[in-house]
Amino acid sequence: MLSQYVREGVGELDQAKLPDLLELKYRGVADAAAELGGVARIRDAFVGFQKHLYER
Repeated sequence: MLSQYVREGVGELDQAKLPDLLELKYRGVADAAAELGGVARIRDAFVGFQKHLYER
């Protein structure tokens, strides 16, 4: 995902793309939520990663 961000820019980290990314990795949002601790936790990690990325 990070290499795609480098090529495509900030739009690649749009939260609207998160369900598609989860489906690619986990075959569905429900499977990802079960494995990663729920939708809220996934979203918080996604947003937190972006905050960390932009701090540098």
